[in-house]
Formats: sequence, C-alpha cells, structure tokens
Amino acid sequence: MEQTVQKAMNLLEALVRSGQPRRLTELARQLGLTKPNVYRLLSTLSALGYVKKDPVTTFYSPTLKLWELGSLLVRDVDLVSVAQPRLRRLCADTHESVQLAVFDSGFVVYVDKADSSQPLKAMTSIGTRVAASVTSTGKAMLAWLPPECLDQAMTHLKRYTALTLTRRKDIERDLEETRLRGYAVNRGEFRVGVAGLAAPIRDRTGGVVAALGVWGAEKSILGVRREELAHMLIVAARDVSRDLGFVETPVPLARVAETAD
Repeated sequence: MEQTVQKAMNLLEALVRSGQPRRLTELARQLGLTKPNVYRLLSTLSALGYVKKDPVTTFYSPTLKLWELGSLLVRDVDLVSVAQPRLRRLCADTHESVQLAVFDSGFVVYVDKADSSQPLKAMTSIGTRVAASVTSTGKAMLAWLPPECLDQAMTHLKRYTALTLTRRKDIERDLEETRLRGYAVNRGEFRVGVAGLAAPIRDRTGGVVAALGVWGAEKSILGVRREELAHMLIVAARDVSRDLGFVETPVPLARVAETAD
C-alpha cells in the first residue's frame, strides 16, 4: 500500500472521527507522525478541499466534501437491489413470507417479496396495491409519514374483515402504538387469519421510504414467536436503512439513564 496515501487517509479519518477541530501537534501525536509530515498532508488535503484551517485558532477540521461524495454514491441507490439480500435472509431465518413495500398516494405497493416454504403461507404479487392503513407495511410507513399521507389512505379504506379499523381515531391510536414499539402489526385486518409485522426503512435523509414486512398465518406471526420475529425484522430493516445511507442518531446518555429508571 502506498504509504503517503495511507497516512493521508488515516489523518482524514482521525479528523472526522474526533468530532471537533484539532491541533497539528495533537494529530501528529495521535498518528505517530512527525509534525512536518502531518503539516504536508494537511496542506495537501486543504488544497483538495477536504480539510480547512481556522486562520485564528490554527485548528484543522474536515469539510463537507466527503459528505458530498457520499451523497453522490447513495443518491441513485436502487431500493430493491439494496434490500433484496436482507429480504431473502429474513425469509430464510424466520421461515415466513417477507415483503418490501413502498407508499404511493394512500396505497402500499409491493416491489419485492420472498415466499415462505411452509405448506400454509401468505402469498402476494409484486405490483399489488392495497390501502395502506390495513397492512402492517402500510402502517409502518404511515406511522412516520406526514399526516396528509393518512388522509390519502383514508380515501381508499373499506372494511375487509371484521377487524379492519375504519375510524380515523382508532387508526391514529394504532399508529401511535406502532411508533412506541418500533414496528407495526396487522391482526387480520386485510385477510381473515393472515397477520403481519413490519418495520420502516429510512434513506440517508432520515425519511421513511419503504417498509419491510413479515406475514403469514395469524398463529405463527402473533403467537409465541412474535417478539423474536419483530426483533429480526427490525434488525433487517435497520440494516437496509444503513445501506441506503441512513445514520442512526445515538441516544444521549442522560436519556438512556432516564429510560433505565
């Protein structure tokens, strides 16, 4: 490996990870390099636009050029291509059918799926559109999308089963519960005996752009394995979100302490 390139990248990573402006001497000490060597590397990185120097404090800090390059990489990332490996693995691990859905004008549209190998399984077709408020994937998106999205979903709502929620206040309560637990639940509101769990997928902006759902026979999904399935689902959805460029904000220590109490 070219030593100069390696030193420059190590220096840039040190600046980014520190989270604050750094002195040249501090960087040299951390990296085990001489000050003249670090100065030359910083000068080159500054000339290329990756580092800036405060003229008053003489501290160095990274610029947003790395973020700009990263944004270009993820700008045109294809959701289906990114999610597909996680979707297939989730299906294999849970032995249940898995769907990838997006929101479109009040509907959920299924854009990819993996069918369970179980004799009794839930089936759907890619391209199918269903009113968002009666499916777990739809609820997983509606819970974090703007209120006008629920307005759109309500216009397509009808009673599919005896368990379908048709009053807005009941749906809003269900969405609030979804936000609190981190995943949505369909208790047979679209098809009798068919239940589902779903978690939101976010892109690099933090916005919800899709949902990943596990669904199947009600006893299988909402029985003793429910929490296990929900955990695997949430992990898979988070992995897809990270692959799309989403960076999860760490919970402040004070907030963690409050939660523990």
